[in-house]
Amino acid sequence: MKNIKLRIVYLILCSALLLFALFMLVVNLIIPAHFVREAKKALISEAQYQNRTIPYTDDGSFFDDEWNDTEEHFLTPSIVFLELDNANQSSGWNRDAYRLEKKLLEYCKGRDLSLNQCYTFKTEKHHLIFMSVQEEQDDWETPYAYIMYIDIGPITRYIVTLNWAFFAVLLAISSVMCLLGFRFGRDIEKEAERQQTFFQNASHELKTPLMAIQGYAEGIQAGVMDAGGAAEVILAESDRMTELVEELLDISKIDMGRQRPTLSETDIRELLYDSIRAVEPTVVSSGITIVPDFPEEPVMVSCDDTRLRRAVTNILSNGVRYARSELRLTCRADKRHVTIRIQDDGDGIAEEDLPHIFDRFYMGKSGKSGIGLALTREIIHLHKGTIRARNGDTGAVFEISFPVSR
Repeated sequence: MKNIKLRIVYLILCSALLLFALFMLVVNLIIPAHFVREAKKALISEAQYQNRTIPYTDDGSFFDDEWNDTEEHFLTPSIVFLELDNANQSSGWNRDAYRLEKKLLEYCKGRDLSLNQCYTFKTEKHHLIFMSVQEEQDDWETPYAYIMYIDIGPITRYIVTLNWAFFAVLLAISSVMCLLGFRFGRDIEKEAERQQTFFQNASHELKTPLMAIQGYAEGIQAGVMDAGGAAEVILAESDRMTELVEELLDISKIDMGRQRPTLSETDIRELLYDSIRAVEPTVVSSGITIVPDFPEEPVMVSCDDTRLRRAVTNILSNGVRYARSELRLTCRADKRHVTIRIQDDGDGIAEEDLPHIFDRFYMGKSGKSGIGLALTREIIHLHKGTIRARNGDTGAVFEISFPVSR
């Protein structure tokens, strides 16, 4: 997954170059060649029309219904006629056309041009497809010679303009796509790195209780440890590992979007009392006192009581671990929000650890790491709430706020 952002940019640039090459091939080769062929077809068709045998009616006028019914080529209106025998004559009515036709006549002089054969004549601005034609009629003394030509120069000039316009548009689009692709690739790299770190830390966290279980089991087997005491440690480490696995599964489901809160109307006070009861064994063994401060009236909220109870319990367990003697649990509510505050009387959180306190497996100055607080934050976010940690006058303070109803 390394340098994936550069690979995405490289792929975008290669695709843009390939697209531009295909565009250049179509616009600069295929389209001009098509118009050259069509110009030749128009000239040949017009030459056949001009050299036709004209049938006359009894009154001396010619009868042209047969040729009037012939379908005209779409380039026929662009055909220009130029006499070969009069070098000073030009069909053009501007200076550019006069100079162009003069150059064409000079080009044709001294050249053995076959009749009814298409030729090409190019200048800086013009691209002519022309044909030398000679008409003969029974009552004419000499054949009438002239040149028919079609100038496809405006088309070729338009193609050049189209090339630059397409290049500018493609360059702008490619630049935007490269920028977006670079950012997208950078996010992918960060996510891959985060997942790798997550799996490494998870493996480490799981390995710790497993090694303890293995060590005590080997001690029992070797007869060097008391079976009763070792069994208690093995059971405690098994519970710790089970809890960690459950936390890993929950947070992975949240990451994948599979974790949806099951909402129900709950009295938040009862939920907080349940969380206190969940950590009561640890509280008793540590000699810590939890002081609840709740409203007298029920505080009804729409929440997933199971997951929210787990989130509060995680913070309480963390507070019990660092409190000296007391842990205060406060609940306040208004018409729109509920705020839960948990404050201990310990040493607080190191300032350098505060920005990372909810990061997964972050190891601060205490040397301990885990995923409990990270899971707590994800659960609060599922409830469209916020959680933050700070240092109070005494110890650390965790504040949770979420809407009363969703």
